[in-house]
Amino acid sequence: MSIRLRLTLLYTLILALTLLLFGTALYTVQAQGTLNALKQELSRGGESTVQMVLRFYRDASLLPPDPPPGEDHRPPLQDLSSEPAFQQLREREIVRVLNAEGVLVATPFAAASEALPLSVEGLDALRNQEIWWEIASWDEARLLIYNRPVIVDDELVFIVQTARPLTEREDSLRTLSRTLLIAGVLTTVIAFGIGWALAGAALRPIHRITQTAQAIGNESDFSRRVDYTGPDDEVGQIGRASCR
Repeated sequence: MSIRLRLTLLYTLILALTLLLFGTALYTVQAQGTLNALKQELSRGGESTVQMVLRFYRDASLLPPDPPPGEDHRPPLQDLSSEPAFQQLREREIVRVLNAEGVLVATPFAAASEALPLSVEGLDALRNQEIWWEIASWDEARLLIYNRPVIVDDELVFIVQTARPLTEREDSLRTLSRTLLIAGVLTTVIAFGIGWALAGAALRPIHRITQTAQAIGNESDFSRRVDYTGPDDEVGQIGRASCR
């Protein structure tokens, strides 16, 4: 392998590794940034839904004036599906209300078959009064699901789920990855060509010196000297040493 090719490959490899690190960092930052933005939006939407459900839950008109001791006097959450404010929730953020057992009891469209996924681990975390994030497949799409436990009198009374499809984010990340890959390959190919040309230009004086030295040896004309004109760099030092 010639010095020219080795120099070109070394230069290209360094550039390719730099592009790889830059692309990986950019992709990671973009992926985490979009995920955090989705989480913030879902958190805000979830908190608004929780407040609305709590107002319904604590509406005094739904409670009997003197509930018998030990009897559950809470309003049925199933009635929430008929609330106009609940029905007007935008479907862009999928909203579901579950009971403490994780069973769907209310949706803006009153469709019990549209329950969102909730893992056993997530339900345990919610029962421990912890917020739970989950990414799951649902209705041929991947969803980011925000599960918010709602505690009343230190008791889990219901769970609010807000979710949003990850389709737009994943499409954007795929486009970014393809763009980085194509740009990286094209840049590497162009850099190889530039590196090959630069290495050739840098080594051309050495090539001339080598040809002259070979000609002197072949012709046995030891009075002939290498004719070098150029900067006083490493190559120039070799050329001037050959002139002596």
